[in-house]
Amino acid sequence: MLSFNILLLHLLIMVSACHSEFVDLKAKGYVITAEEDAASEQWRDYLYNQLSKRSADKEIIINGTLGDEIPEGYKQIHLEVAADLPHSYCIKHTKDIIHLRVQRKDISIWMSYQLIERISQEVKSILADDLPPAYVEFKDQCRSFDFNYREPHYQPNTDPDYAAVIGTQNLDQEWPIWGHNLHKILVENDSIWAHSHGKLTKEQYCFSSDNLYQQIKTHIQEHYTEEGEDSLKFMIAPNDNKIACTCNRCQDLGNTEGNAASAVVYLLNKLAKDFPQHQFYTLVYHSVNKPSKYSLAPNAGIFFSSINLPKTAQLDGNPKYKEFQKQLQAWRLKTNRIYLWDYASNFDDYLTPIPTLSIFQEQLKHFKNAGIEGVFINASGYDYSSFDDLKTYVSSALLIQQDLSLEKLIHAYFAKFYPKSQQLLSAYYLSLEKDFLAKKKPYSLYLGFDDVERSYFKSVNFLKLCQELTALAPTASKEEQERLNKLLGGFTYTQLQIAYTRGLQASGAFENRNNQVKVKPATLSLVNKLDQALNDGILEVYKETDGAISQYIEQWRNYDGLNQAVNTLKKEHILKLIDSKGDHYPTAILADGILGFPSDFHQGWLTSNQDLFISFAAHAFEKKKSMEIRFLLNEKHAYTAPARLELWQNNKIMATIKQDGMTLQPDYATFRINLSNINPQLPCELKVFRINQQPARLGIDEIQVFP
Repeated sequence: MLSFNILLLHLLIMVSACHSEFVDLKAKGYVITAEEDAASEQWRDYLYNQLSKRSADKEIIINGTLGDEIPEGYKQIHLEVAADLPHSYCIKHTKDIIHLRVQRKDISIWMSYQLIERISQEVKSILADDLPPAYVEFKDQCRSFDFNYREPHYQPNTDPDYAAVIGTQNLDQEWPIWGHNLHKILVENDSIWAHSHGKLTKEQYCFSSDNLYQQIKTHIQEHYTEEGEDSLKFMIAPNDNKIACTCNRCQDLGNTEGNAASAVVYLLNKLAKDFPQHQFYTLVYHSVNKPSKYSLAPNAGIFFSSINLPKTAQLDGNPKYKEFQKQLQAWRLKTNRIYLWDYASNFDDYLTPIPTLSIFQEQLKHFKNAGIEGVFINASGYDYSSFDDLKTYVSSALLIQQDLSLEKLIHAYFAKFYPKSQQLLSAYYLSLEKDFLAKKKPYSLYLGFDDVERSYFKSVNFLKLCQELTALAPTASKEEQERLNKLLGGFTYTQLQIAYTRGLQASGAFENRNNQVKVKPATLSLVNKLDQALNDGILEVYKETDGAISQYIEQWRNYDGLNQAVNTLKKEHILKLIDSKGDHYPTAILADGILGFPSDFHQGWLTSNQDLFISFAAHAFEKKKSMEIRFLLNEKHAYTAPARLELWQNNKIMATIKQDGMTLQPDYATFRINLSNINPQLPCELKVFRINQQPARLGIDEIQVFP
């Protein structure tokens, strides 16, 4: 009977072959059937339950079996999970039957929601308001996903249920060991540490160590070897530095100074042999660079970092891309299992909108052609970033089918989840993408707001959008208002950044009040709005490292307490600023009248890792008695007070201030120079010398001059 039913189904499909491009999903109802195997029947039951609970009319969804009579006007949805299918999915659609075949269970879940969302567009009694827009066309076709591993690491994708809906992976579900996190499972002892330049160092591991191997093996045995356990992935990566162990054993395996690839692959292969049901990867990054002499086991592979690739659509002919291709080809001789660790964020500013999708799509074409099998997008991760919902959706779709229309995906997403504001948001975001693509310049992964404005961001357009969205939001539905409140909450940070950079201008954040620089009441209102977003749980950080919103708010609220006198030094008084290498720096920031925020070296600080030489025009210090300069102190980022300052005029040192003459605060040092010895009619030069240690960076926020 089984073989007859299957034969009958395929005969019906063949008879209807003249409708091979039939895509109309509208019907009076749906009968869901499946091949008579456990996986297919499980898919049938899953789709039936999802469709049924979303349908206002339960009678239009029928959980059927092969051979059932199909009511007139109903459409049969026949499901099949076929592990031997050479494609990710196949669709055969006739007037009466949709036959869906997929390779795996995870694809069946994704396909279910694509189908449900498509049907909901035709049958209004089926609700799918929570589902992202479907992009699969339910016409005759077979397709393979462009990438087998797909993870856009934005906040929405950290929800495993949502990741299943959009067909992506989730590192918390699939990677018990991830990134540079071996330390979380290891018990420290000398035998696991690397030897570098003949000395033991606890900054890196010895990957030929028997104890290291046994600890990792035991951890996996105790936690991830239960019968029926799904295949998991383990990242066995060195610490995030360039140290490679060169003990005798590691050298015998092939390690050299700066390259631990041989010992790492040796360990990877041992673990892969011990646990053939799992997969093991390492990072080609820093201390793993040139391929080892060993090929990787079939269930082992590499993550190749794109950190050195410019974020531009113009990769062809780019020297860095040529080097990337060369390294990739060298590793391909050792393994076919190659994933990419990609980047799609400004890690120093999660909240100012950044156009990443056009470049991502363009580069995906190159990655696919290079044979890369999977892509992990390192983005804002567990933290909110502006438009992260849109970017999660679009990135997930492009990783499945990279040639989809970017513009259609963006329009579809905003139309569904921001129906009232869709035109504003689509126009703004698409213009952001198109304008940046037209510049043909890469964006940086680490940019302060000044550089953001110089490279791609148009503050006028952004402020106009904020104004229009704020006016429109009260007329939107409750659900859209919640989404807009989140978006506008993040935008408040950028509004404050714009106001900060405009300083004492009419549109700036500050004003001269009784000859002191104070924060405007309107600016404090924005600070309070940002605080509300923090209290509502919308935002916690604005950047990857040391970016607590609460600390940023505190800097604003404490500013008036600095009692900063108005700076009498004008921007035109500073002629030039060069470093000890001869490189020139912009000077306006040193006389814009605004002090920097010590919590963030991007916020109002001019930074350098060289000695600095600042030239002042004649008359710059006319009727001035003293000069005051603040230097950032931040041990983590190597910002220190200078060793000394020297004020020169007519080739003579007129004043020298060393560290014993500075005033210290917890996060900045102040140097004060008496100007009484200089001739105000003549130009002069200030020389700033770093301390004699590496690394040592300088951060100057303002050269203040007082009468």
